[in-house]
Formats: sequence, structure tokens, C-alpha cells
Amino acid sequence: MLKVTNLTGGYGPVPFIKGVDLEVSKGEIVGIVGRNGMGKSTLLSSIFGLCNRPEGSVTIDDHVIPQRRPYALARHGASLVPENRGIFPALSIAENLELAKARRYRPAVDPRDVLPLLTERSRQAAGTLSGGQQQQLAIARAVLAGSRLIAVDEVTHGLQPSIATAVMEMFTELSSSGVGFLLVDQAPQTMARWSDRIMVLEAGSFVYNEKATPDSAKAVSELLQIR
Repeated sequence: MLKVTNLTGGYGPVPFIKGVDLEVSKGEIVGIVGRNGMGKSTLLSSIFGLCNRPEGSVTIDDHVIPQRRPYALARHGASLVPENRGIFPALSIAENLELAKARRYRPAVDPRDVLPLLTERSRQAAGTLSGGQQQQLAIARAVLAGSRLIAVDEVTHGLQPSIATAVMEMFTELSSSGVGFLLVDQAPQTMARWSDRIMVLEAGSFVYNEKATPDSAKAVSELLQIR
């Protein structure tokens, strides 16, 4: 469904992402783990056309996505929660969600049923929410828009454990309906528990790409410490 081939990308004259290959199949949850500064956010930005991509290709359902065209993936049902969450701070929660809705698409799970804050504070300006509350809103927006693929940067950042679990359960149910996920997080335990496949990014390149198992968290943690 999503295929990234030999991707090189970044913001400056010297690309930080180097020759990355990545695939996400229909209904698959792929977790990416890495330490701070290893290029996780830059990788998502490169894929979604938010920074330079001098080499490599990105396709979704065999549609080629040009670089610097962030709307192109959106047109094919892909959504992104970026590092800065991408919400509209001056608009209310309800207005943010309404703008995110994809035409003729209703997700298998309504995020407002999973995240009651979104209903309880529907009239509150998004910019007045706490960081974790903004993360809930950003994730809900991505769910409403992502009919084919949902990518989330630092998925559990700012979320209390019970909310993080509810979000991951929602993602699992959505994956059963065919939505693919590309999730970035710093916690190997979270990615090993909820992902189908786990990858480790180190200095702009993948150094680990394996099916997620109960032993994956230990293997990834040891790899990160060694490196």
C-alpha cells in the first residue's frame, strides 16, 4: 500500500535520511523506534513532502507522490500527526475535527467515542489544551482523515497510560478494517506490544526491521543501548 524506496531527505543541504526503504501493507501496524535526533520526525516529513526529498520514491496504492506535495498523500487517504501536532489553535475542538473529516469516509471507530475529552470540551479552543490533550485531538483528526494510512510522530507523547492504551486499541481495530499505520515512538515496549513489525532508525538509516514478538522490546532496547 505505502512503498518508500531509496528515500533521501532532510531540511538542509546535506540530507539526513539516507537511502531508506520502507513498506506498510494494508491493515499493518509498523512501529519505528529510535533515540532523539536519529531522524524519525525527518523521515515522516520526507515521506509526506514537508521537507526536501532529492532522491527516492514514495507511492501509495501505486500512485507516485511527488516531493514537496503534502496534499498529494492526503488525496489518497493518508494522514499525518506531525511533531508539532498540526492542529488549528484558534479553532475549537469541534471545528478542528470537522475540518479533518474526509469526504465520503467514516472510520470504523469514531475517535470521539474513545477520547471523551473531545466531546466534553468540544467548544474549547484547541490552543488552550494541554500538550497531551492536543495530542488526543491531533490523533482524532488523523483518524477522521486517514482512510488508507495514518502516520503519527511520537504517538504516546503526553498521553497518560490509560489514554495511550485506548488509542492503541483504537488503532488495532482500525487496522482490522484495512487502515495501515506508521507509528513513531521512543518506547520499544509500546511498539513491540502493538505493532506487527518494528523498525529501528539510527542516524537516518534503518538498522533493525523484524516482525514484532514478545522478545522484540528487549532486543530493540539492547540495540539502542549498544549504539
